[in-house]
Amino acid sequence: MSVGDGLSWAWSKLKDNALILIVGIGLWTILSNLGIDARTELNGHEYGYSLRIPFGNYFSFIIRLFAGLVTTNMSLKVVTGRPLNWNDLFSFPNFGASFLAGLLTAIATSVGLILCIVPGIIVAFLLSYSVYFTVDKGVDGIEGMKASWRILSTHVGELLPFALTGVGLYLLGGITIIGWLVTIPLAVLLTAYSYVRIQGYDVVR
Repeated sequence: MSVGDGLSWAWSKLKDNALILIVGIGLWTILSNLGIDARTELNGHEYGYSLRIPFGNYFSFIIRLFAGLVTTNMSLKVVTGRPLNWNDLFSFPNFGASFLAGLLTAIATSVGLILCIVPGIIVAFLLSYSVYFTVDKGVDGIEGMKASWRILSTHVGELLPFALTGVGLYLLGGITIIGWLVTIPLAVLLTAYSYVRIQGYDVVR
């Protein structure tokens, strides 16, 4: 289990499933950003991005939760060797529990970021497998969060490099603009790789 092996595996699987992964993750990334209302005023001029969708930021927040369920399910199918289908782009396994886990994780992370940034980063790391557990194991939302907290808190040294690499891929995608079509699928697959490997199993190669 290593970041290098994980990236190599993720790249090979991205090439094998390039069209559906890029279209699926790209579609949900676009949808989840449609409602963003980010504007600021400088020297009497307004700058920012907004389609002026009513309650746009709330809309984007909810869509991101749905996107998380889709990308988690797709990455778990890849990691276990199951073929991806186009209907996976709108598939939400164990929906109630997975949605709750994603919602509570997002709220806990936001509260931590508001309080002092660092607690939010820690919470985001320790709960990053919450939806993976609800989708993969079929557990309820709270149990998924507990399982994520347990496994990540006891394997910080092994899993932190994966988290940092994932963040780096997201940042690289944002900087290169179009690069996110590759870096985000890689980050999603890398997370699924670490989720499976830390539990003592190997990914389908």
